Amino acid sequence: MYVFGEIDKSSTIIESNTVNYTQNLSASSAGIQSVKIVKNSTIVDFAQNTNYWDSLNVLFYTSGSPVYSNTSLSSLNVVEANKFSRPSSNLSIQQRIGEQYLTKYHNYNKITLIPIPSKYYDEKIKQGSFEFTDLNNTDNDGNNPIIIDDGFGNLYSTNANSNFGTLTASHGSTNNSISSSENYVGNIFYDKGLVVLTETGSWSGSVKYSDLGTNYSLKFDSVNTINTHEYNVTLLPQDFNLTTNYSIRNVLTTDTEPLKLSTPFIGAMFTSSNWQPYITKIKLYQDGDYDTPVIEAALPKPIRKSDKINMRFKIKLDI
Repeated sequence: MYVFGEIDKSSTIIESNTVNYTQNLSASSAGIQSVKIVKNSTIVDFAQNTNYWDSLNVLFYTSGSPVYSNTSLSSLNVVEANKFSRPSSNLSIQQRIGEQYLTKYHNYNKITLIPIPSKYYDEKIKQGSFEFTDLNNTDNDGNNPIIIDDGFGNLYSTNANSNFGTLTASHGSTNNSISSSENYVGNIFYDKGLVVLTETGSWSGSVKYSDLGTNYSLKFDSVNTINTHEYNVTLLPQDFNLTTNYSIRNVLTTDTEPLKLSTPFIGAMFTSSNWQPYITKIKLYQDGDYDTPVIEAALPKPIRKSDKINMRFKIKLDI
């Protein structure tokens, strides 16, 4: 026989907490791949990847293209032209602070695409946590190319050779910030798990950005939101003061029958007014289904049930 109580739903608290997990991956990790794309290529090895270029163009880069806003749009009607010139036409990152630069996608024909499966990043890649290290190429000093994100969806090299790389000289109105519209080398779309290297210039004298993406390591923090449901279970002094545990039963001293499942008598040591049961687990059931609990909370140690004061247990469930 079981006795059930009802949870006071008005006391339920739901909290959301964001957690991060650092992922360390490589080109050989399950699901990790890189795709070399050449726009409008007639080379057999690359021609099939033209569709990748077109898909990225439509989904992420259309409204950022000076080509579409000028030359190509002249042949479209006004409605179509306005559609392609609006930022809402694509999935690029729109934010109040910072800017995602998109123009190099159309100026450079060789693209390296690295799609990352969602099982690694959960909801998205945490802004400012991404790091790409190419393991196949080095400069004359033995340094590997290292590319990170600036938190706004742009990728830039941390150690490009300023004589050969994309770093611009400081002059006039040129923005020579390492993550500026002049010096960024690609884009990252955090919630899609897409890394796109668009720069085709030289990272060093002998290494071009188009050479990268064959053997590499990836490091980033995943983002996952955990919703915590807190339930309050209140036990009144007059409730749950008995137990159905079979081990408290015993035979009478005058009884010749052995202890068995149908023995109705409680052992003498459990009949004292000072005796109270101990609580070891709290199980939550769906209304109408009292056979299988949907939640089972095990207490770290048995708690003696009080028949004098209310007892409240807080159960937290992470979803």
